[in-house]
Amino acid sequence: MFFSLPALAKQYRVGFLAFRGEAQSRTEWAPTLAALNGALPGERFEGYFFTQQQLDDELATGQLDFVVTNPAHFMLNRGQGLNWLASYLDPHYGLARESVAGTLWVRADGDMTAPEQLRGKPVGAVHEQAFGGYLLVAEQLRRRGVLPAELDLRFTGYPVDALVYLLRDGALSAAMLPTCLLESMAQEGLIEAADFLALMVEDDATCARSTPLYPGWSFAAVGAADEGVLRAISRALLNLEHHGRPVWGAAIRLDEVERLLADWQLGPASDSASPLRLLRQLIGRYWPFLAALVVIVLAMLLHHYRVTLLLLRRTQERDKLHDLMQHKEQELSQARQRILVGEMATGLAHELNQPLSAIQAYAQAGELVSDSGPQQEAFGHIVAETERGAAIIRRFRQWATQPLPRAEAFEPAEVCRELVARIGPRADAKGVRLSARTEAGTLLSVRPAVEQILNNLLGNALDAHARADNGRETHGRENRGGIMLLTAHHEAGAWHLTVEDDAGGVAGHIIEAMQQSLPASHYHGMGIGLLVSHRLALRLGGRLTLVNTGRGTRATLFLPEEA
Repeated sequence: MFFSLPALAKQYRVGFLAFRGEAQSRTEWAPTLAALNGALPGERFEGYFFTQQQLDDELATGQLDFVVTNPAHFMLNRGQGLNWLASYLDPHYGLARESVAGTLWVRADGDMTAPEQLRGKPVGAVHEQAFGGYLLVAEQLRRRGVLPAELDLRFTGYPVDALVYLLRDGALSAAMLPTCLLESMAQEGLIEAADFLALMVEDDATCARSTPLYPGWSFAAVGAADEGVLRAISRALLNLEHHGRPVWGAAIRLDEVERLLADWQLGPASDSASPLRLLRQLIGRYWPFLAALVVIVLAMLLHHYRVTLLLLRRTQERDKLHDLMQHKEQELSQARQRILVGEMATGLAHELNQPLSAIQAYAQAGELVSDSGPQQEAFGHIVAETERGAAIIRRFRQWATQPLPRAEAFEPAEVCRELVARIGPRADAKGVRLSARTEAGTLLSVRPAVEQILNNLLGNALDAHARADNGRETHGRENRGGIMLLTAHHEAGAWHLTVEDDAGGVAGHIIEAMQQSLPASHYHGMGIGLLVSHRLALRLGGRLTLVNTGRGTRATLFLPEEA
């Protein structure tokens, strides 16, 4: 029964990361196993030594009760339910928070003196997740602008000692090693330290290192173990001393390790920090190119802005030129119309002057040979009318070829009364009743031109009544006469002078032409008076409109109170 007690003790499997191989690791961790077995006589702790991949497999299959590994491997396997009990105190530094670092080594007799020279060269490392044997040194290289993708990385696996031999034999240009490894191998007589040169060396009196110091290794329980056993293990580890120094210390936080793993997209924090981290890495690595890109984009935006301003300026200049061309075309068209009217007025004056002169001569002769008073009075009226007709023709020629006379103030009501008195006899002779309805007030304009327009409108109305009477005689109907109304109405700073009749209206194309600023040069059945009236109204700053009222036509002359 006495010899069977060890067989009845509970067995615990402790997995160790053997980064230098099983033999070296077994020697290094033998004091820790002995201390645990001595502190817990009823328990049995067996050590098993693995590479990183083997240790991952053992944890994944639940074959281990405890694990001793570096802080990065511990953080990467927290999903396995690891419970951190103690932190290893590296014998070179003696602090739990500052125990692990990495060193970049090259051959001392080579031409490599700066990490930038390693681009494209074979560089050895232990494992893509090895802490001191890859991640720490690779992080410092990346901060100096040397990216892993620019190196010919070769991961040789465990034990790490193989990397030192490959570098010594020239198979590698550089090697990433845990700090103090090369010094330990030199003390063991395995290599000559003078054959190697460390790059990116930081101040340190203990070992050559290329990175800051990070927390040490972890002793962790796997899964939910008995709390009494865990307390006893923690107490045993904290009480363990080797050559008068403590071997294990209290567990500490691994924030620096967690941030490092997140930067390399490893560990649980990498997913949440990935976008921001990638952005920081992108800016940190490629800031010269990003700055050049920003400058190029700004230059393109400024060029686009400049081109837009030039285009806008050219567009405005084009619009101004277009408006100027249209204005000149209108002036040219108006000039052509004035020339046409002038030629017509000149032709009419030339053709009408001779018959008017003849009529005036005959009337004067009849006045001389006539004996009775009524006959002399009639011949006198003929002479007066021929003189007025000659004056009208002269005014036509003057308005068509010369500027209008200066505007003067006059009373529209007085002009209307004179026109009714002058045209009234002609209207009575045709059975048309002419009347006027006016308002008091003055108008600043060219009186002869206004009088001529109204005279033409009244004459057109009389002609319309004559055509209507001729049409009734043709169809055997009785003439009914008609009415003509001349009004002068003042409203909102303007005068409205209207001639309205009941002679049946005018054709629609005539009214449509009157709505244009440059109507046709003639109107069928209306004579030249309407064209001249329209031109005069425009030159006076007003307008002339025609509308059919159903019974006849209403012609309205609109003139501003001060033309």
